[in-house]
Amino acid sequence: MSAEDKIKIHPRDGELADRWQRKTGRMPVNNQQYSFDSPDRMEKFTRSLFETKEELEKYNEYRSEWYRRAKEFDPGESPLAVCCELVSSCNLNCPMCYTITEEFQSSTIGSQRMLPWNIVKNVIDECAVLGVPSMLFSWRGESTTYRSKDDDRNNVGFPDVLAYARKKGILEITSLTNGQMIDEEMAKAIVEAEPSWISISIDGLEENYRKIRTPVNKKGKDYNAFQKVLRSIEVLVSYRDKLGKKRPQIRTNTIYPPIAKDPMAYYQFMKDIGVGWVTINEILDFRGENLPEEAVLKDWACQYPFQRLTVAANGCILPCTGAHNEEDEMVLGRYPGSQLKKITVNNKKKTLNYPEKTIKDAWHSDKLKKIRLLQKENRRIDIPACKNCRHGTAKYGVEWIPEDWNMETMEWEDGIWRE
Repeated sequence: MSAEDKIKIHPRDGELADRWQRKTGRMPVNNQQYSFDSPDRMEKFTRSLFETKEELEKYNEYRSEWYRRAKEFDPGESPLAVCCELVSSCNLNCPMCYTITEEFQSSTIGSQRMLPWNIVKNVIDECAVLGVPSMLFSWRGESTTYRSKDDDRNNVGFPDVLAYARKKGILEITSLTNGQMIDEEMAKAIVEAEPSWISISIDGLEENYRKIRTPVNKKGKDYNAFQKVLRSIEVLVSYRDKLGKKRPQIRTNTIYPPIAKDPMAYYQFMKDIGVGWVTINEILDFRGENLPEEAVLKDWACQYPFQRLTVAANGCILPCTGAHNEEDEMVLGRYPGSQLKKITVNNKKKTLNYPEKTIKDAWHSDKLKKIRLLQKENRRIDIPACKNCRHGTAKYGVEWIPEDWNMETMEWEDGIWRE
């Protein structure tokens, strides 16, 4: 079998995912992310994340536990992963994204769109004490734009967050980025911080990428966003290799439509520039608030409340990354020390005083227990936010291209949920 024959699109964790899918349990383990790589390269990528055999064994145990909890509806004593959103706003204006409007930021996120360093630090400290294996420092916004101050008024940036998590012994430290803000100075700081991996969103090669991911303030100008993100990867890989380090590993991620004409050309290009793992996300339709009844999966439950928690940039604690609209029924509390949430809806200011809760408090809260119970009993539609979650809609496979996705302009035809 040639090397190219081994390259195929398949669910992340491959054999491990398949093994758990075959076990008893009503809920299929959900996948929106797919690997587009060979087994050998995936194994090399994973091994490079850890310095010792013991660390690799802990990682494999963590991934197995991830699937066990999903199949058995068992939350364990603490989350396996915590998503700590550093920034909620973004420097891009991607057509498939739901966070790009000021209306969303002001009415959903509120006035605080960057999580203060003292809160980030406390979240990391608590995760270290609880033994949380994995931390993701991104969600809706662009984490490389993070700027804060410590108690001595020293600047704290994105690489400093990664370095602190490494210092505290978090096993897997990751972040997603569009790569547009990574210059040589930041790249060196990221490498020296030694996160496990950095995932860079690169939707297609140059022609399609520039349609989707040109920064807001660069549109219509003589600016090549594709060459900029390639330079970001180049400096990360070259400085890492210069220091003789194996991490951070670099992963790229794309939705399928921009690479549909020649997926292998995309794969080979990314491999040639030093990307260790190529992944593809199934495209999700975030248009509109409510889903039509026929789009809602009837026999489906969400695994996330049993595996992970999310701390938003405004300090709110949520059960999953699908709760991007921060509906009241999904907010478990606000992390201790966070400001009250102040939003503006229809030009009216409103202050929301959610109770202070730690990660541990939120994980064992009555509110989250109820969410888990409704998932387990196949009654998630009793929770409006869960009913309308895009993760629980009918799936057509990672290579699906919606009829109302414009392949010329690489955007939705309109703002209405597909018929």
